[in-house]
Parts: sequence; C-alpha cells; structure tokens
Amino acid sequence: MVLDKYVDLEIGGKVHKLCYPVKYVFEAERQLADGNILVLMAKAGNGIPPTVQDMFTIVKYAIMGGDTKLTEEEAEELYLEAVSEKSLVEVFQLATDALKKSGVLGKEKKVQAAKA
Repeated sequence: MVLDKYVDLEIGGKVHKLCYPVKYVFEAERQLADGNILVLMAKAGNGIPPTVQDMFTIVKYAIMGGDTKLTEEEAEELYLEAVSEKSLVEVFQLATDALKKSGVLGKEKKVQAAKA
C-alpha cells in the first residue's frame, strides 16, 4: 500500500511535490513565532491568520520535504517563484494540505477538536 502524502505545486510549468516528513516539521517549528506547528494550525482554523514569516516557513519546509535534495536557498527561490505566480494564501493552503496529509496533525476529527 502506498500512502499519498504529497500535494502538487506547479511552479514555472514544473510540478513540485510538497510533503512533510517529521524531520521538516521539527525544522519548521524551530523557526515559527510560537515554535509550535499545532498552535499555528489551530489559530488559523479559528480565523487567526499566521504571520507572513510563518507562512513562508511552512511553505519552504513543505517544498524541502517534497524534494530533500534541495537546499534551503533553492527552496526559498521556489517559494518566491510560487507566490509570484499564485497568491501567498493559495501556496500556504497547499503546504498546509501537505501537512495534513503527513499525519502530523492527526485525523481530521482531532484537528477539529483542537480548533474548539
């Protein structure tokens, strides 16, 4: 059985995979304002938008998780390309979809409970 833990993001006519292996969750949390990806997602679910810096961090590590050969600088360049082609909110949503698919947030019922 193959688990689909990827989300596609087209940048410059090329499809890139967004994914969140645990290693990149840890890396992202080190750079988030609250230092906690679950807090960020719960706040977003309750209508409190993340900072642009936090959105950047979430997207960058989703890009790196989808292609672990990329350097941080290459992932940052892809991020800048992506947000110039699409809206920041759209790119962030794709990255959070990859985060949800990773299983880090638990099953959807648990995510909904965390929002309450």
